Order: sequence, then C-alpha cells, then structure tokens
Amino acid sequence: MIVRMAARGTAELGTAEPAAYTALATEDTDAIQPWTLKKQCLVTLVVLVVLVIIKPIQIYKMTVTSPDQLMDAATVLFPPLSASPPRTLQSQYFIRQRPDIRSFLFDLGGSTCACTLQWDQKQYWQRLFYGKKYVLAHVMTAFTGPFFVPCWEWNVLYKVHNEVLEELALPVNGKWAGMRLPMDLESRYDSIVSDLALSGFVFIILACHAVYVLGLPSIADYKLQWDIQSFQNLFTAFFQYYTLQFVQTLWQNFGMRTFKLHVFGLSYFPGYMVAFLLQIAYLRLLWLMRAWPTDTYNKTVFLLVLLWTPFIFFTDLDNYHEQIQAILSFALTGIAVSAFQYYFEFGNQTVMAAASVCYGLAMLFYLLLQFGPIIAAPEEQFYFKNHACGISNRSFTDSCQQLTK
Repeated sequence: MIVRMAARGTAELGTAEPAAYTALATEDTDAIQPWTLKKQCLVTLVVLVVLVIIKPIQIYKMTVTSPDQLMDAATVLFPPLSASPPRTLQSQYFIRQRPDIRSFLFDLGGSTCACTLQWDQKQYWQRLFYGKKYVLAHVMTAFTGPFFVPCWEWNVLYKVHNEVLEELALPVNGKWAGMRLPMDLESRYDSIVSDLALSGFVFIILACHAVYVLGLPSIADYKLQWDIQSFQNLFTAFFQYYTLQFVQTLWQNFGMRTFKLHVFGLSYFPGYMVAFLLQIAYLRLLWLMRAWPTDTYNKTVFLLVLLWTPFIFFTDLDNYHEQIQAILSFALTGIAVSAFQYYFEFGNQTVMAAASVCYGLAMLFYLLLQFGPIIAAPEEQFYFKNHACGISNRSFTDSCQQLTK
C-alpha cells in the first residue's frame, strides 16, 4: 500500500543527505528510495549543460520573407496614404467637427503607434482565437509545473512573473522577451488573456486535478520551514522544472511550426514531436529520481499524448489555430483525468463532477468554433503573428530578419 510521508532527515534514513520532499514510500522496507537531493541536482545539471550545448544546432531554419511580400503598415491601415481602396471599419468612432481624423495615438513606451479609430469587439474575439500564435509553450509550462511544484498558487505566480519579465526586457536590452525584436511584440490580448488565462491558469488547474487524481505528493503534505532542508527541497524542484523548459524549446531547432511532414494523410510538426518525446524521457528521469510508482508515470504519459496530439497533427495548415487546438487539448486531457478518477474511485467525487462539467463545456465550445457560427475566422489578415514584426501578413516566414539597425 502506498502511503505519503514527509521528507526525512539523516537520523531516519541513515544517510548524510536528506531525501527530497517529493518522495513516495511504501510499507516495504526494501522499496526503492528517492535519490538524494545532491544527486538529483547533479544529474539535472548534466542534462541542462547538454541541452545548452545542443541548443545552437539548428536542424531547420525559418525562411526569410521575400522583400516584395513586405508591407508598410501605415499604407495598409490608412489607405489615403496610398492608392489602396478605402478600408471598411466596424464599430468606428468619429469626431463631428473633424471627420478627417481617422486614428488615435497608442503609447508603446519605446515607440508610438497610430491606430485606426475603431473598436470592434467581434474582431477582438476573432483575433484572440484565430491566427498562428505561440500557445503551446505556455500550455506546457502551465501543465507540467504542478508535477514539479504541486502548488497552484506558485505556478500562477510563475506565469505572471514570466510575462512581467518579458515586458521588462524591453527597457533593459531593447528586446521583447529578452531576444525578440520589439516590432515582434505580442498584442495585449495575447499576453494577458491568452498567455495568462486561456493557456495558463486553466491548464494549471487541469494539471492540479491530474496530480490530485494520480495521488502524487503536494507541498501541502510537508512542513516547509525556514531551514536549509526546505530550501534544498524547493531549489531542486524548481531547478528540475527550469531544465524541462530547455527540453521543450528544442522544437525550435526543428523549425517549430514552419517545417512539416506527412504520413497516412495527416501532417505533423517534427519539432513538436521531438519535444514531446524528449519531455516524456525527461519525466521518466524525474520519476526515477523521486521513486514514484511506474503506473503513475504511464498514466501521465497517456495524458501527455492527449495534450500534445491536437498541436502535433493537423490536416490543413491554413486552418491550424493553436488557441483553438488548446481548447481541444484541454477538453480531451481533462475528460481522461475525470475518467481516471471515476474508474479508480479516487478522491472527492464532487471535484470530479465539477471538473467534468468544465471539460464538457470546453469540448462543446471547440465544436462550436469548428462547425458552428459562434466566432468566425477574421477577414482581416493584417494583425499580430509570430515573426511577422508588423511588416507582413505572412504566417510561416520570418519577416523580422529583414529589419536591420
């Protein structure tokens, strides 16, 4: 019978090093013990160093947008500056005494924008769900976090902290998120609503439900104190989680979403597939270090298969929208978690019922987006896209490389 236990010190284990707080023990005295914290940190450091070494190796590099495919945003948004036909603005504002004023100022800090004098709520929702966004990375950091630090409050704080650091990098080194040109700055709805809420908070809650059903230990099960052992426990957990971020971002070495292959009538992104395989391999190492039961690892891998599949495989690249795929991913994985809880009769059934309703509603919303009239794809194609830098409406080429300073 598996029982939870707190981290034990030298006197209990008979070793010179405390065990990690994440240990699961059995009543069998011959059961496999978790690795010491020093050994866990050392092995994790070796993995991180290897990842840092291979990170610069680019298997597939994104194609640079051709100069004749670039656009001047001002002439696109304000046709009077060019020979383009007038644009039709929805929900537009106007000044009775000055009909010539067609724009308003928006302060970006390091630059100033002139925006069309309109606010279209329908267009807002369209752009929120459609387009080639950077959603999967936020989904994975949110979902995997509770497996390393099973405390939802700390995972939420990490997501908020990440968005704040992305913004602070702009005044510090002039690069958004520390490495991207400021012209590639994501929109407000993308950083706040998408990254924090739709791709962050909901997947943290989903992961916490999964950790709860799998019976993995929580920080709440242990008495953390202001001592060196508690610090070692937390440092090890966060260090292991930080290393996982390097594992997952290796999809960039394979072109991320710009390189695809075909098999049995389906297309898939090799970069995402490689990242998925490396992720489950790294998690297997985590399970060994913490001496968690193998059956919980197998269930976790099954959940990750459901989580990744909507992002990896697709039929039509033009209709591939990561925010919508995230909804399907959330629904499929959540339904599986509730099924585990029902089948194994684990935990509070009220939690299962409430969570199942949320997962069912998510699946219904996905079906309405795909086959219903709830939110149509935007007709306007000139809006935020990764690597477009606001000078192109191309989705799978890098326009930012045409900018020089």
